[in-house]
Amino acid sequence: MLNAMRSTLPRARRLIGGFWELTHQTLMMVGLFVVAGGAYLYFQPHAISSLDRGLTQWVMARKTATDELQALAQKPSEALLPVAQAAQVPSVEAPALTAQQRTVSNWLARRYSIAPNAMAQLVSAAWTVGRQEKLDPLLILAVMAVESSFNPYAASGAGATGLMQVMAGVHRDKFAAFGGPQASIDPLANMRVGAVVLKDAINRGGSVRAGLRYYVGATTDANEGGYADKVLAEQVQLERVAGVSPKQTTAPLTASAGAQPGTHGTTPVAKPTVAAEPQLTEQKPSSLT
Repeated sequence: MLNAMRSTLPRARRLIGGFWELTHQTLMMVGLFVVAGGAYLYFQPHAISSLDRGLTQWVMARKTATDELQALAQKPSEALLPVAQAAQVPSVEAPALTAQQRTVSNWLARRYSIAPNAMAQLVSAAWTVGRQEKLDPLLILAVMAVESSFNPYAASGAGATGLMQVMAGVHRDKFAAFGGPQASIDPLANMRVGAVVLKDAINRGGSVRAGLRYYVGATTDANEGGYADKVLAEQVQLERVAGVSPKQTTAPLTASAGAQPGTHGTTPVAKPTVAAEPQLTEQKPSSLT
């Protein structure tokens, strides 16, 4: 036991000596820094003035910030009122829809995962635009469903944009009333222009099916990729949801001048030869109000 203690004493002395040496060297380094700093300040008196000004400014800034925080804590309601006012966003209420329109809106909102209020706005606008352009609103909604799945910011590789995928550059004149081609991503502007283009295409083609072919920019049924069938199938499904009787989609509509077929594509299409202007044989169903 005594021998063990004798062997550990030198080791402990070495450890203590090393610790003392390290402490001594550290204190020497600190002393050197203090001496060097004192010498610098002695030979550079302006540095003391700058340091004093900086320290004073920091203390004053801290005091001001502390006073503001205390005032804010004492009157939280008044201080936060401007923030609350800035955060207020006008609420968008769903438009007043008929029972039939509400049924269609709810069904489309669920199917395409669209916010109910947003879909209600689109359905209401489709009925309004349909009355203005004498188009079936369910056909307008069917085109939007196939073209963009009701995404107002959708864009195609060919440059078509918006709900109804209108070529804003081609139909620049129609967007002029809405501020120009950049309005093509505005849902209402896109729907209005798209409905006009669709109506012109139907009048040019003489039937809804042919008009849809013109609308997509196809020259024949063979190269339109089943587009008309997709839209018409969507329209039939919407008619079932709305509770109206399906109607013929090949009957001609009232013709009007100035049609511009080929909404999406760049391939021009020729106007078919007709003996006389087609007569109005297809009307919007009376149950669609």
